[in-house]
Amino acid sequence: MAALLLGGSLLFGACGEDRTYQFVDKTERCQWIYDVMSQWYLWNSEMPVPTDAQFFGEPETFFNKLLAKKDKYSYIEMTGTQSSSTRAIDLRSSYGMDFALYVDPVTQSQSAPERVARILYVLPGSPADKAGIKRGQWITEIDSVHLSTKNYLGLVSGPATTLGISELNYSNIDSLYWEPAHLYRISASQHLEDNPFYVDTLYKLQGHRIAYLMYNRFSTGPNDTGNETQYNAQMRTIFQRFKQQQPTDFILDLRYNPGGYLNCAQVLASLLAPTEAMGKIFCKLEFNESQAPNHNEVYLFDKSLTGGASLELPRLYIITSNLTASASESIINGLRPVLGDENVILIGSQTEGKNVASLSFKSPFDYTLHPIVATVFNGKGESNYSNGFAPNVSVDELQSIAPFYPLGDVRETMLNTTLATILGYTDYQNTTRTENASTIPLPNPETTSFSLRPVVEM
Repeated sequence: MAALLLGGSLLFGACGEDRTYQFVDKTERCQWIYDVMSQWYLWNSEMPVPTDAQFFGEPETFFNKLLAKKDKYSYIEMTGTQSSSTRAIDLRSSYGMDFALYVDPVTQSQSAPERVARILYVLPGSPADKAGIKRGQWITEIDSVHLSTKNYLGLVSGPATTLGISELNYSNIDSLYWEPAHLYRISASQHLEDNPFYVDTLYKLQGHRIAYLMYNRFSTGPNDTGNETQYNAQMRTIFQRFKQQQPTDFILDLRYNPGGYLNCAQVLASLLAPTEAMGKIFCKLEFNESQAPNHNEVYLFDKSLTGGASLELPRLYIITSNLTASASESIINGLRPVLGDENVILIGSQTEGKNVASLSFKSPFDYTLHPIVATVFNGKGESNYSNGFAPNVSVDELQSIAPFYPLGDVRETMLNTTLATILGYTDYQNTTRTENASTIPLPNPETTSFSLRPVVEM
């Protein structure tokens, strides 16, 4: 801190008045950031040395200047402002609808500000659900104003509002147009429980008993504090019910799962791993050189976490999308060494590629830091998925303007393709792309799903 002390000396008055306290008062917010990042940031060796003047700047600007060019995930959250997470379902206050944002497929203009949002799913009992909003609908207006890059965050949370929902007429692909909007009045956003177990069921098809779980967040409980146990207990209960039905195949739907707590991923991985994997490494976190000796952490496949509900199936089918990230990807990376690469079959599109983990540091000031602190490896020491995992069978609902079926409906595009793969209609070992004749490609989907980034998360 010699440079800071040198800068401090400039604040002494001509009459010898010691004004060092003013220097400390004006720089302590950025100094705290620098101290935390110097100690914990995964790429701390690549951090630039700030100038004296930069310590007098705004914390958000100061923090961002410390980040490595390769870092896509570290962020600072300022108190009293909208969270840096723009996940459409925010536990603190939400309308309860997750959506994907698109360039308007009618105008297809990259430069135009107009956007449309398509509903991916709606939480039961939420303001969106009570307003009658359904999966697959298109939102084109908010309070009689066209949706745009400037106002779309108004779909996440806020006061009671009116949404314009239109049907896209694509009877003629060369002349798409929107039908007149129907207005939906939605009440003010509120605190919601986002239970991650959105669908769990079993399908009996052609001699197969196919268990299906749509799991949307690696969350510990209703408040997602990290030390709750409700959702891991619910996970075991679901698997016990599956086990009683003696499934022949298992589908894990992670298409909307952006990550979360690794202890939840450890439970899920233990339930899906074979008996011989117990006690082996599921994943391990490696910190920077200064933290590594004391903080590197290993998560094992652990039989005690399963409650006797392990399915013991030799093959796993996972539905993925570009929203599938972080702890979701650790499931893929961690199970491949124990099941075999050929037995972890991905149906969907390329995953996000987040092979790093973060911690949250709450400051004594008006912000919280969420820096990347560790790289995630599997039991074979592999972490080579920074570009995401490519699917064995490619299919992407986000690239289609065809109608959406309800999640869990066997006609639903992503699930239907996975069932077809299991039943042998698609050879996953030789397939690079599956096409649905009813789909019409969309230009440039811009998704809004991302993790709430809880403490100790991926």
